[in-house]
Amino acid sequence: MIRKEHIIKYLALSLIFILAGCTSVKNIMPEPNVVTKTKLVTAKKSYTPQLWSHHQLLNETPALCAEKGVSILTSLGFNSVIKNGNYVYGNFNMNRAAIKCVQVNEQTFVYTAVAGADVKLVEKLRNEIAWKL
Repeated sequence: MIRKEHIIKYLALSLIFILAGCTSVKNIMPEPNVVTKTKLVTAKKSYTPQLWSHHQLLNETPALCAEKGVSILTSLGFNSVIKNGNYVYGNFNMNRAAIKCVQVNEQTFVYTAVAGADVKLVEKLRNEIAWKL
């Protein structure tokens, strides 16, 4: 003979199994397809960049030239000064300067370039870098 307590236990356990089974069943409803449209936006600069460059031969190694380049850019107030091998570059406000040192025979060929919007500032920065080399 089955007692009431056993029936209640079995009903409670079956209810738990049913509820647990419902939580593990994957959602049958398909997820909606979301269509996004991509719009191409072209940013227009309000200025034409100025590029001023300089080159010269130095009687030192390319490594020393690059170290000197880091020192020059830092002393002029450039930030984010990065040295990658014998190549140095940094930012000054909206201007960017690069110094490249290359071994040529017994000397080092150094190429300097400064780019930015203000022609007078770009020229001044290029001249300051060239004079300090």
